[in-house]
Amino acid sequence: MKKLFSLLTLAFALVFTSCIEQDYPVWEGALVEFQDAVVRTPLAGQKYPRITVANTVGTVNLQVNLIGAHRASDETIAFKVVPEGTTAVAGTDYTATGTVVIPAGSSFGTLTVNVTNTGKIGGNVDLLLELEGNAAIGSSVNHNQVQIRITR
Repeated sequence: MKKLFSLLTLAFALVFTSCIEQDYPVWEGALVEFQDAVVRTPLAGQKYPRITVANTVGTVNLQVNLIGAHRASDETIAFKVVPEGTTAVAGTDYTATGTVVIPAGSSFGTLTVNVTNTGKIGGNVDLLLELEGNAAIGSSVNHNQVQIRITR
């Protein structure tokens, strides 16, 4: 009788506790980040990684990730050059548009930096890029910067 009572008590406990509704919070925001900042190790003392390329490379493509729900229309994301981490000269060492587009229904966009072959030999220059986002999409605090080192 004790075994039957124990089994019946256990059955009631399972039945009445297994259907408890859980209200887990759901994040509904949206952020952008550099894929390279997520998968590469940051420089010592910095929060961003460095990608080294030769000045003969031509084009550097950086993947920008959308964290959040896909958008119904294209999203134009702004980025800037951070002067404190940049020694490269715009128009001389590189060109970039200042925006990247994440297509509608996609989680990724491509930021393109055109590296100029200056013909110089020796030394290097750095270009530190930072995602700014737009009115609807913010920028990830930890993964919004990438530095490109252009070697000559």
